Amino acid sequence: MTDFHQTLFLVASFMGGLLGFALITRIFNKNKGDFFLGLVVLTLAIELFFSWGSLSGFNNNPGVFPYWMFLNYLLLPPGIWLFVKYHMDDNFQFHPKHLWLFLPAVLAYILDVWSTVNSVSLIEYTAWTWFTQYLPLLGLIYVLGYFWIKYFQLMQRHGLKFHKNSFLSQLRLLMLMACLTIVCLLWLIFEFVGFRYYELIEYTAILLFMGFAFFIFLESQTFTPLALEAKNREFPNYDDQQNLVLLEQTINKNRSYLKPSFPLKELSRELDLPARYVSFLINHYHGKNYREFINQYRIDAFLEKAASGENEVKTLLGLALESGFNSKSTFNKVFKDHMGKSPSEYLNQYQS
Repeated sequence: MTDFHQTLFLVASFMGGLLGFALITRIFNKNKGDFFLGLVVLTLAIELFFSWGSLSGFNNNPGVFPYWMFLNYLLLPPGIWLFVKYHMDDNFQFHPKHLWLFLPAVLAYILDVWSTVNSVSLIEYTAWTWFTQYLPLLGLIYVLGYFWIKYFQLMQRHGLKFHKNSFLSQLRLLMLMACLTIVCLLWLIFEFVGFRYYELIEYTAILLFMGFAFFIFLESQTFTPLALEAKNREFPNYDDQQNLVLLEQTINKNRSYLKPSFPLKELSRELDLPARYVSFLINHYHGKNYREFINQYRIDAFLEKAASGENEVKTLLGLALESGFNSKSTFNKVFKDHMGKSPSEYLNQYQS
């Protein structure tokens, strides 16, 4: 191993450590899922630092703090699973019972400290190898398999929509999970053929850290949740997709938006749904408030009337009032906000 590779391992381990600590601090804001990803990144960073220490001889120096006790692969499966749940299930909430997922990691730490204090070598015991090597590998296979199955199922069923249409967030998430999957596959292969090319895992971790740094440079924000499932904790017993269809059918059938006054509570009565739930459907799935949502239908009604030639025998204000607007000023403002032009400018361009 050349000095260049040793330096690369050292620099990458520090980079991973900084990224890991930065992600862990996210527990204090709304991006709590990144805390668990931080545990994963820190584990990989310690692995790289340990490899550097072994190659450079640093680990053999007298008086070196046994930092390798913090290297615990049992943190990987629960960390990745909780991160995935936070970012693929908007309805997921962390509960104290989820801490039981980290019980194997805690037991490993306790046994490691006990063996160090009592000068006992646990590596000689097959059970210890199974517990600290094979168990986390099996856990990784499960959680990564869960992610990819869930990802493709939801993509085929609903398509993927990302908050703020963030392409970088999508690419960053896929890069992360792809790198972790490669690490898992290489680990599995090496368990059968030997660890002669173990540095491939380390290079994958380096690629992951460099990718993190690159995306953070491009987009100074953390992972944003996938809008794969409705964020509907207040109304968990309602079927959003079914009620969205009902909303559209009721609006088009009753055409109550043609009335100058059509408040949210009246629409909720037509749907026989709570007003707050109707507001949630409109806000979350259409990305608009109630007034904007109804005015879009009124604009469409106006354009339909104009396209049929009614504007040749009626004034624009007359068509606007028939479409549900209650004043000329409101109509002009709403039309320009939606169409980018005044009604007369738009119609002149359309008719020409």
